[in-house]
Amino acid sequence: MADLIKGAMRDTAELSILSRAMSPDMCRAFAELDLGNFADIRLRGSGARLLSSLSGKIERLGWPRIAVEQILDDVSQAIAASADGRPDYMLRLEHVTDDACRKFHKDRTDIRLITTYCGRGSQWMDAASPDIDPPVHELAPFHMAAFQGKRRNKPQRILHRSPPLGPLDKSRLLLVLDIERPGWEN
Repeated sequence: MADLIKGAMRDTAELSILSRAMSPDMCRAFAELDLGNFADIRLRGSGARLLSSLSGKIERLGWPRIAVEQILDDVSQAIAASADGRPDYMLRLEHVTDDACRKFHKDRTDIRLITTYCGRGSQWMDAASPDIDPPVHELAPFHMAAFQGKRRNKPQRILHRSPPLGPLDKSRLLLVLDIERPGWEN
């Protein structure tokens, strides 16, 4: 995780991907989550405050311990890897049931960290590809991607979106963590 975050912060690439293989128990724990009454979690603030708030909210959900620990560990590692610049964070843990963010785009942030715990992963493409129809790539569940945002002042090559949900796609459980340099206001 540290290499993923550090790579995105160095301005060397608009996209860094961490491929992760999870245990069958972990996959099963997330696949069996009852998300019917889950209210999306949205938090903003310093790393310590955000992690404390997330822990309090997620611990009360009654989810399997292995799933709770994975989410908290992902956020904790991302905060630890990016804490040098004392950034602000914006976190969303969302149950996505529609085609939200279906157009390819780049976000108004420094770095957007995305992972999907249930359902199809986020898609990305290279808009500067010479192909008329550039290939669309899809992250596997649990893979983590760090996308540089518009605030990094880089060429707008790598764009991402939520995958279109088809009739067989139920939903997604998505973690988004924006890492923002201090002193910038939306």
